Amino acid sequence: MDSVLPFVYAFHKEKYTSIIYSHLKNIIQIVSPEETLETLETHIGEKKQGAYMRFGDGDVFLAIGQNEMMQKTNPALAQEMKEAFAMKGEGIFKSLAIHHKQYGCEKEMYVGNHLQNDEAVEVLVRNTFPYFVGYKIFSPVALHYMACYFPEKTNLFLKKLKEHTILFIGKEDTPVEIINDLFGPVPHIKAPLKNAYDQIDIIEANANEFLKNQHHYGVVILAMGCSGRILMKRLHENNYPVFYFDFGSLLDGICGHITRPWLKEKIDYSLLLKDISVRV
Repeated sequence: MDSVLPFVYAFHKEKYTSIIYSHLKNIIQIVSPEETLETLETHIGEKKQGAYMRFGDGDVFLAIGQNEMMQKTNPALAQEMKEAFAMKGEGIFKSLAIHHKQYGCEKEMYVGNHLQNDEAVEVLVRNTFPYFVGYKIFSPVALHYMACYFPEKTNLFLKKLKEHTILFIGKEDTPVEIINDLFGPVPHIKAPLKNAYDQIDIIEANANEFLKNQHHYGVVILAMGCSGRILMKRLHENNYPVFYFDFGSLLDGICGHITRPWLKEKIDYSLLLKDISVRV
């Protein structure tokens, strides 16, 4: 509205935006975790480029100029996060943490286990709905939910992921044994545990140095929090023959760290990692 109708007063813009939002929120539906995982598996199996971007409340806070738990914001970061939200095109699978009775949820979900309360989901949808107009909203917890309740299906997906993975970009303390088990003996570009955006230029340069020599299809795994979405946005612009997959906090659980309430759920790691991890 700012670019098309720059003469519209702010209070009118808010009024029109609210009207559009009120209409859209009644028809928004999130893709189920199972369908999300199946869609991603097919896309990767067909060796197509793109990115799976897991947007949550932290990304929204940073985009509107607020700090989140593991990252302090700044104007440059906020702008880049908005650009990440605005990514479009074939192969871009944008997800948003809006599992809720209104937008779609699974029977096993509850608040603390992937289900959002009314207030939280309102903040997420109201601040981001323009970025999803014309796009499906995929589940950001496809891997997490499926690992808990359908470990055999998730095991098949993880095998497909490992088959194609060429690079891991993630937390500096991720054990090399875990990386090798899950993704194979791939290079690890390390990201700090907190405020990863402060080093994103270095991380990006290291990734470009590796990917510029990549002439065959592969998957790049990211596990570096909110800044990972910005890094995917930057790298995707270079049109490398890769798919960027945001792995998320399931990796913490596999490493033995209970960093999220949902990781307290009983997860059958032996079934989840069967014939993937040599240590299970």
